[in-house]
Amino acid sequence: MKLSPATLLLTVTGVSGAAISPRHDGKALYFLDNNPAGASVVALQISEKDGTLSNPVRTFTGGVGLLGLTGTGAPGMSDTTFSQDIVVVSGNQLFTVSPGSNTLSVFAISPTNPSTLTPVGAPISTGGGDFPNSVAFSHALHLACVLNTGVKAGVACFHVDTRTGVTPSGDFVPLPGINQASNPPTGPPNTGSDIVFNPSSTALFVTVKGDGTNPGYIYAFPVVGDKISAKGVVVSRPPELLIDFSISFFGRDDTRAVVTDPAYGASFVEVSYPSLEVKVTKQVVVANQGATCWSVFSERFNAVFIFDGGNPNVTTLDPATGDVKYTIVGPTGKGGSFDSIASGKYLYVLQGAAGISVFSLEGSVGAHKVPKLVQSLELSGLGSRQGWMGLAVYPN
Repeated sequence: MKLSPATLLLTVTGVSGAAISPRHDGKALYFLDNNPAGASVVALQISEKDGTLSNPVRTFTGGVGLLGLTGTGAPGMSDTTFSQDIVVVSGNQLFTVSPGSNTLSVFAISPTNPSTLTPVGAPISTGGGDFPNSVAFSHALHLACVLNTGVKAGVACFHVDTRTGVTPSGDFVPLPGINQASNPPTGPPNTGSDIVFNPSSTALFVTVKGDGTNPGYIYAFPVVGDKISAKGVVVSRPPELLIDFSISFFGRDDTRAVVTDPAYGASFVEVSYPSLEVKVTKQVVVANQGATCWSVFSERFNAVFIFDGGNPNVTTLDPATGDVKYTIVGPTGKGGSFDSIASGKYLYVLQGAAGISVFSLEGSVGAHKVPKLVQSLELSGLGSRQGWMGLAVYPN
């Protein structure tokens, strides 16, 4: 099937048929459909009134998806890239990758109609790496960096200029901690998970899961000038990090972050400067967890949210102590909780079934009220849920 790169308007089950209304409220939510027949970004309008979602629009990346394999050799059913941050928004730009074509795609977001995405040049190769699955962007550096977790695993970075486009920045940096024999990779163990800049854009961090026997890795690359320094890389392997997945810094704090781990829940970590060494300060064991892989920090509501691919409920942690503050009860019949993002007063959660849940966070500070579900959006009309990955919001 030949896929046009043009943007398509979609009407789906549970979404109003009035999708072609000219009303635009200037906010949107995005996720990647990692489809081997043609990867695409799906945008949904966010209501300014109540945070609910509607009117999905699909824009093709110009690349193709690829489904990571599980230990049985079969493609994954819900988490097909073993990662967080496969879609990132910064300013009026959106960044994502296509694992099957090994490319990075950059889009300009229309501020008046953010469901409209315009490609910034053609997709660009991720430095010769295989199976890109996470992307980071620093507005201060105008630098995008991509994590690749296939046979040729490593980091590729790119200078991003709205006038001249996207160009390579430095050489491809291999990650020897990832040992994959073929593409697509087999996971989740022994795969790269997340790539993020610290809040000050002075270092780039990459999490790599352990192999099930040995601890995982956290790579920290210092920033020198406007590039990452491969020569200065620091590798930390805290013994508590077994299958380290996402890493989320706490707001503007360069020193503190949460790292999820499906072996037990999550760990709070501390980064030392200038050494860039990472150590665990507290392990958070979540009772009855199955696959706690994704994380979000909300500065506004002073909360760390962690998400379990085997459970619709959301565990909320106190960023100061690491103690559990409360558990948000997710919708029944929607599977587990995957990629998520907090925006304004709302928390958005991609479910294991074909849908997205919206929770209101109002009242969750001071009065100690648990956030409530305001929408469980059914999206089965978009087709297979299998390749859906990532969540990002405009404006961020």
